[in-house]
Amino acid sequence: MKYLLASALLLLLCGCAQKAEPEPTVKMPLRQVSAVGLSARPLDFYTHRLAQTLFASISSEHFRSPLAVSSFLPTRQLSLAQLSEQEIDLANQLAESMLSEAVQRGFVAVDLRLRQELLLQSDHEQALSRQISALRQQHGARALLTGTYTVQEDGLVVNVRLIELDNQQVIAAATDFVPHNVMWSPDKIQKRGNYLFRSDRIGEKP
Repeated sequence: MKYLLASALLLLLCGCAQKAEPEPTVKMPLRQVSAVGLSARPLDFYTHRLAQTLFASISSEHFRSPLAVSSFLPTRQLSLAQLSEQEIDLANQLAESMLSEAVQRGFVAVDLRLRQELLLQSDHEQALSRQISALRQQHGARALLTGTYTVQEDGLVVNVRLIELDNQQVIAAATDFVPHNVMWSPDKIQKRGNYLFRSDRIGEKP
């Protein structure tokens, strides 16, 4: 009897010891974005948030008009001329990201930059252009997704709107804030000629 009780107690203690051991976990490295002055959020986080607000009251099933997306422009001058390459890149990427957000939500979109014919170069093929003479005259867009931004000390106040081209009616609008350093850290940018180069890849999305 004593042997049975001792054996049962030993088995119980062994079971408790096994349950007490923590399960192995894998620790993921943290990105040291603060060390290089990068925003902890990527740009698509902010454009996704803008799109959520913009399209909240619009259904892609009921709004079937093809839409185009134009470059975002500064509120004061409504032009990207004579701006820094960094600001132009950010303004154009805002438009590219909003185009992706619209298509992912089921909206019909057209690209205004599509050439009349595919241009064959010696080392690549080019389908897009900014030369007016090379673009298709008929794009079929009946709505325009466009935006403006106001520069502040540490970022941009971005305004985006969806406009019907026939009557210039604003169908939907949204506003959000995007930090300046969401794409590049100021102290990690080097300018060589007319191009910007990053000195490292810390903070990029995997």
